[in-house]
Amino acid sequence: MASEDVNEAPAWLTDDKPSTPASAAPAAPAPTAMAAAPAAAVNTAPAAGPANPEDLAAAEQEQLKGVIMFMRLINLGVSIALIVRSSLLFAAISLDPKVWVLSAFSLFGGCLVCCLETQLKAIRTFIAIDFGFLFDPTLRFFFYLLLASVCLSLKDLFGLVMAGCLVAAAVYNTFVLCRYPAYRKLRDELAKEEDERINKKIRKEVGKEARRQMFTKS
Repeated sequence: MASEDVNEAPAWLTDDKPSTPASAAPAAPAPTAMAAAPAAAVNTAPAAGPANPEDLAAAEQEQLKGVIMFMRLINLGVSIALIVRSSLLFAAISLDPKVWVLSAFSLFGGCLVCCLETQLKAIRTFIAIDFGFLFDPTLRFFFYLLLASVCLSLKDLFGLVMAGCLVAAAVYNTFVLCRYPAYRKLRDELAKEEDERINKKIRKEVGKEARRQMFTKS
């Protein structure tokens, strides 16, 4: 036992390090942020670029065309109602001069607004020269209010309804004229296109009638 203890040296005197069990294969290093950045850039969808100004202008023009059409329908409806109401008052043959004067003014205002919205070239030019206030937002607003006050002056249910419709139309007309500065320009372009379609249709009908007359005589 003593010899065995002598031959065995203390562990701290030996130079050999204790053997460690074989470890598993070293784990792969985690990708760094710089290495992961390209993959993230590939997987992410590209950001949407700014909208094309031409597309925006086209969309705004289409929206303005719808606004112009709706505005024309409102003005035509109000003007036709004024004309009908004034005609009924004239047909009643009232002896009150106030009724005659107010009916005549309502009839004139209704015909003026109706002619403005028909988009006929000759009438449109005449109104633009002699009644240019209809193209100004403020003056058109006061003109509609004046027509509404005339309708209220007759003190009947129809006049009250017409006054409310005229006030609503005045507010909407003013909003459109102030919100869309290009309203008049686009409106004139649409009117020219409509005139060209009408003239083309007239020329076509005239040509058909001329050919018919030619074949009838022969």
